[in-house]
Amino acid sequence: MVVDTSSSLPGVRCISSAKLAHFLKREQRSSTVADLDLNRIFRELLHRANDFLPSEAGTIYLDDPLDTDEDDNRLSLVVIAGFGPKSDDLMEERFSSGKGIIGEVYRTGRPYSCTEPFADPIFRSGPGLRIGFNIDSVVGAPLEGEGRTIGVIELINHSSGKGYSDADLALLGIFAQTISLSVVNAIDAQRSKEIAKRDELTELYNDRYLHGSLSRIIDDAVANGSECGVIFLDLDHFKEVNDTHGHLVGSQLLSEVGATLKQIVPGEGLAARYGGDEFVIALPGAGRQETFWVAETIRQNIADRAFVVSADPENSDGVTSIRIEGVVTCSIGIATLQADIMPELGAENRDSKKAKDQLLRKADTCMYAAKELGRNRTIPYWELARELAAGLVSPTSRTRT
Repeated sequence: MVVDTSSSLPGVRCISSAKLAHFLKREQRSSTVADLDLNRIFRELLHRANDFLPSEAGTIYLDDPLDTDEDDNRLSLVVIAGFGPKSDDLMEERFSSGKGIIGEVYRTGRPYSCTEPFADPIFRSGPGLRIGFNIDSVVGAPLEGEGRTIGVIELINHSSGKGYSDADLALLGIFAQTISLSVVNAIDAQRSKEIAKRDELTELYNDRYLHGSLSRIIDDAVANGSECGVIFLDLDHFKEVNDTHGHLVGSQLLSEVGATLKQIVPGEGLAARYGGDEFVIALPGAGRQETFWVAETIRQNIADRAFVVSADPENSDGVTSIRIEGVVTCSIGIATLQADIMPELGAENRDSKKAKDQLLRKADTCMYAAKELGRNRTIPYWELARELAAGLVSPTSRTRT
């Protein structure tokens, strides 16, 4: 949780921009840190709501598109910003969208208020009874996006002590429509930034984003003495697929390889399409054993998978099927920062840019060695040195099929 320290927005709390990015992308969870100051956007929205209807407490909830409530199979509503008593404790709390006033507003898409909460069965069905401070009045309105309700803004205890009037209810409804536009704009901006980082075909990160992110990862690792593993992967026999089945099938196969990598790479890892049928995976914090385990898991899954199980797009009858199995494998090279690169650079040379370049180059060299030794294998840098010394591989070989 991030606590606001800005004097212009006293007391307003919001979860971090990195976590907000997940709720705004409306897609698979990612570890990407948002470049937008999403945290400030939502703090300002609550600040403006409190200007319209001064209240003791206020909260913004957004639904989590990947998490459903176990009891009724509904999306959970998550507290992403708030002010007032208990706001610190409530950050990132999850509530059922099937209960209480927030659930009523979320399900119906209509504003709702009550001046006697404890006599209101809708309020009593929700979490209000266990919030931990006295609640005299409540008003809530839906936040809209993508043609549906995606969240709720709720205010508690009007500062006048008289509760929320029908006019207040209508005012919050209008305000919620306005701030919904801000939320949609944040979603669109977040998506645009995410698209710019992605390879369109595989939906992995692109090489430009990889280099920038890897530079930051290596900077931190060199400064802190922490590990980082890199996997360099090239598909074997991919040219055969293109020559036999055409580029449409080849593109589909690359897309499926991307999906395989996303399923295997750990949450803190970064998988990118480096170009053509080459891929690079960065594993912050991973040493030799973990890096090798991830690489071998990838290699075995690609070797065992049946790709492009579908009708042949090059055949007009739509009947002739394709099943590419036992053909495409991958050759992998791996290296780790602290165990493999830093000792060679020496204690006096802790240049993180040089360390990053060497890490990629060593993993790349190992990948080509894997090709030379027969493909469909993982070659770690710490083993390649022995192979080079024995004359079993050539460091300049660039065979690729």
